[in-house]
Amino acid sequence: MPEEVTCPRCNVRIPADMPACPFCKKPVASPPPERPEREEGKDIRGLLVPQESFPALKEFYRLYGKWLKLAVPALIAIPALWIVFLLLTGLSVDIPKDPVFPIEAAKVKKGGRVVLLKGTLTNLGENIPDLSLRSIGVTAEIRLKDGRVERTRVFPKSAYRGEGALFHGESGAFDIDVPQGAKAVTLRAEIVNLGEDRMFKLPMQGSTPPGRKTK
Repeated sequence: MPEEVTCPRCNVRIPADMPACPFCKKPVASPPPERPEREEGKDIRGLLVPQESFPALKEFYRLYGKWLKLAVPALIAIPALWIVFLLLTGLSVDIPKDPVFPIEAAKVKKGGRVVLLKGTLTNLGENIPDLSLRSIGVTAEIRLKDGRVERTRVFPKSAYRGEGALFHGESGAFDIDVPQGAKAVTLRAEIVNLGEDRMFKLPMQGSTPPGRKTK
């Protein structure tokens, strides 16, 4: 007796070798998918192993990788060396902290070197008025590359008072010329007694005081 199968649609037994049911005219079963034929001499393991990613990049690294290992550290070192060079050859400005006379200063460059220090000083202490023997001064200690040290003093000036005269809370501006060859500048503020360096000359003996007549 020939083998029979049941049609999944009309549930009628039909011969197994019939591709379609004679009652509902529908195919009994879809044929299994065809398996790809294996080409002669082709390694099937290539279908199982994932393909290599970024083959062009890996080929570039294989050809020039040893040069990249030398170039990358050099490119990283160049900015660090440039910073060290600026620290060694540039002008450093040191301003010790002062709660009474805080100072701020900025470097002005011309022709690749620092030529001027522009700064401001704020008086957070007592009032220093005009026409006084006391003034607020900024002493600059300039250290040159040959080891010499130069000192200069400037007096900050506000918009409303004379040089060295500042009331509490007022600020004054000052400029300091930086000589060529300077490598470091230290700025300090202090109250200067202008009368300490003055010398008073006595009148010469035998001279006639003003307002008196000689005999």
